[in-house]
Amino acid sequence: MYVDLQAARNKRSGSLYGLLSTAVMLVISLMLNLHYFGFIPPVKGIIFIGYISFFFLQSLSLSHRFAHTFRQAAFQAQQGLRAKSEFLSTMSHEIRTPLNAVIGMTHLLLRNEPRKDQEEELSVLLFSANNLLSIVNNILDYNKIEEGKIGFEQIPINLEAIAANIVAGLKLTANEKGVELLIRVEGHPGRKLLGDPTRISQVITNLVHNAIKFTREGWVHLSIRLDDLMEESATLTISVEDTGIGIAPEKQHMIFDRFTQADSSTSRSYGGTGLGLAITRRILELQGVTLHLKSEPGKGSLFYFTQTFPLSTEKSEEHPYELLEPRKNHLPEGLFILLVEDNPLNVLVAQTILENSGVTVDVAINGQEALDRLDTTRHHLVLMDLHMPVMDGYEATAILRKRGETVPIIALTASTPTEVERQALAAGLTDVLVKPFNPDDLCRIILQHLQPVAISPHAHDKGRG
Repeated sequence: MYVDLQAARNKRSGSLYGLLSTAVMLVISLMLNLHYFGFIPPVKGIIFIGYISFFFLQSLSLSHRFAHTFRQAAFQAQQGLRAKSEFLSTMSHEIRTPLNAVIGMTHLLLRNEPRKDQEEELSVLLFSANNLLSIVNNILDYNKIEEGKIGFEQIPINLEAIAANIVAGLKLTANEKGVELLIRVEGHPGRKLLGDPTRISQVITNLVHNAIKFTREGWVHLSIRLDDLMEESATLTISVEDTGIGIAPEKQHMIFDRFTQADSSTSRSYGGTGLGLAITRRILELQGVTLHLKSEPGKGSLFYFTQTFPLSTEKSEEHPYELLEPRKNHLPEGLFILLVEDNPLNVLVAQTILENSGVTVDVAINGQEALDRLDTTRHHLVLMDLHMPVMDGYEATAILRKRGETVPIIALTASTPTEVERQALAAGLTDVLVKPFNPDDLCRIILQHLQPVAISPHAHDKGRG
């Protein structure tokens, strides 16, 4: 009784039920003794109810203790997941920041007409930096999928154009290996599909890149086939076939597991984290779609999936990929931009890219300095870092919007868009550009949001003043 009282006083889990059960047992013992010495008549019914009450209260006490233990375990697991997520997010930010300088400066050096041998060395440097960035992105994506933080948009998309852009972007990688990369489209729905352009791009890119990586010679074919066309939906089969090393039947199930490849020697020979296919399959599964595989060692592999897309009201032209050509983004003369960034390397990269495009750049090293420096009679656009000392980009942007400033403010951040989009929207930021970025990305987003203002030919002189 003393132990149960102490436990109840200390609010131990289930201690109140334990105390009550002990009290019931004391009452039963008292009644049994009183009956034995003849002080009271037989009370079998009360004794029976007492025993039932004792066992019931003991069960409640134990169940509460087990529940408390499970709650603690669940809480610790959640804390562990939260710590892991925060760690990955922090590490991503810290890795992306120096990568921004590496990738940005490499692009700039490649544009300065280097010698042939220098061009080759810079291309290797750029490839390695982009490969590291891809690994970081894959780890973050898988972490988001595990935590259930991934969502899907439903906006009009041109699937053929997306596929063509992916093929164009991976063409150089294929050519360097001597692999022929082709795209084939069979059938056309006539209207744009409703889907998530980011996720469908990620799926196709992973499949095509994976096929190129494991193909030493021959070809890789990306195919989009229209299987069924209804009034409100279209069913398509997207497949990627290659003449690569192939996968043995007994090992085909392994390649979809995280951090796993078909053979331990594969990662040494071809590199990679073993996350690409795991992410691809999980993205499709979350949409109710199954990724299939047919493969034979030494003869190649075929990955394919069939997905039904709702149709939008927007029309799309047939085979738009034939019209796709790489274009350079040129910024207008006399453009004056306020760059708000505390990292000297990031300042150097962005400033060099912009000044090489004929833009005048004014630099502020924190949000408070940006508030003091911004002059909408001269500045046509603001590039705002989000994490800075003194005042961060969110607070500075919110204050500017409260002041009535309508100048476009584009966030430059090493965080992913999904991590910052809610705060960015609430603060009033116009758009988000993720570091690392190349010169074309920066110029493109500036052109996209540049307001139709009259840019003075003397803006450069004003900026210097």
